Amino acid sequence: MKKQVYVISSLLIVILIAIFVLLNMEDTAVNFGFATIKMPLILIVLVSLLLGALLIFLFSSISSFKNNRQNKANLKEIKQLQSKIEELEAKIGVKTEVKDEKQVTEENSDNEDEEK
Repeated sequence: MKKQVYVISSLLIVILIAIFVLLNMEDTAVNFGFATIKMPLILIVLVSLLLGALLIFLFSSISSFKNNRQNKANLKEIKQLQSKIEELEAKIGVKTEVKDEKQVTEENSDNEDEEK
């Protein structure tokens, strides 16, 4: 059923694009300042669309790259701090237990049950 909906929606989109192309076949002059080019309006629209998509892809890739680099640096710092904690615990002979969120939540619910 899902594939049929996908195929039907794809066909509708292709039909709409074909109608759009047929409605925009007249030549249009584009002035670049130093040259004027005549081309079909649909080509101008499609080239503009592709250039916009390319710019969005480039900007999102740069942002993603920066985030990944920052995440790696943060993980490296976390590992260094954890090893430093282990060293300090070994020096003083005390082992502290690091609890995750689930353990803390379970303990809080157990304490609430005991109070009732």
